[in-house]
Amino acid sequence: MKRFFSFFFLIGLTAGAVFVFRFTLQKALVDVDIEELARYNASEHLADARGTTTVVSTTGAQTATPATEQSPTSQVTHPLPTFSEREIHTAKTEVHAPEPLTRPSLSATGALTVPGVVAVTNAERTAQGLSSLTLNTKLSNAAAAKLADMFAKQYFAHEAPDGTIPSDWVDGAGYTYRLTGENLALGDFSGDTDLVTAWMNSPGHRANILKPEYTEIGVAVGKGMYNGRETWLAVQVFGKPLPSCTLPSTDMKAQITTNQEAIKTKQEELTTQKTALDTYEPKQGDAYKEKVDVYNALVAEYNTLIGDTESLVNEFNVAVSSYNACIEG
Repeated sequence: MKRFFSFFFLIGLTAGAVFVFRFTLQKALVDVDIEELARYNASEHLADARGTTTVVSTTGAQTATPATEQSPTSQVTHPLPTFSEREIHTAKTEVHAPEPLTRPSLSATGALTVPGVVAVTNAERTAQGLSSLTLNTKLSNAAAAKLADMFAKQYFAHEAPDGTIPSDWVDGAGYTYRLTGENLALGDFSGDTDLVTAWMNSPGHRANILKPEYTEIGVAVGKGMYNGRETWLAVQVFGKPLPSCTLPSTDMKAQITTNQEAIKTKQEELTTQKTALDTYEPKQGDAYKEKVDVYNALVAEYNTLIGDTESLVNEFNVAVSSYNACIEG
């Protein structure tokens, strides 16, 4: 009887041990399944303020680090990030050209000189509390070219018969300007003071001579044949040079464009990999973990690229702002 009872007791004990072992094994397998699912499916996709994809840890911290054994991957379903690049402004230029001044012929005429015209012009500015103009070689070359063209083509106007306008002469002389102006005079004058006084008595020419913004001047005077008689032509060309402003880097702009294309490509890759992970079965094991790791590595690259691009855009925008302020100052 004791042997019989001992036999059944051993059988029961063995069965209990097997049950406990199986229960423990099954529980362990369930834990593994839940953990594997948590790495991938238990997460919600989040985006930070820049619009980057983030990998969310199980503690809820928003980071851009690849998923670990305890952290799920993110989903890439939001729109592509956008970067606001500032516009490079075009330098604003102004040209002031009042109606040319014609002086009736005089019985006795004097001579006109470049230094004398500059000196009298600056005396008029000084009398009004304005700074003197500096004689500029390029502006003087523009004035001389205009004077020669008027004698050669027998016209007296700001616009030549071929359509050349005052700014064209200035551009041709290699002078980059913010403001430029032109005064013309034709006729007989007793001297430099007489010429400048005649301009000062004409509102448009006076405005050019006394324009506070001008800092430089070019002058040309000459005597020649015009409409069958010998007479004087005089040209004043005023200028305020364009500041030497550094344009934003074209290489930086090109890199931003390249990065934006790469961001788009990487997001498409992430979307493709995300779809593959969603449909992959079983969601456990080394093969699955490898796919998750590849996905997370790509997320990290994506976030890094967005961060680098944002830094480039910010740097580019600072350069644009500096350039715009320079040319508009």
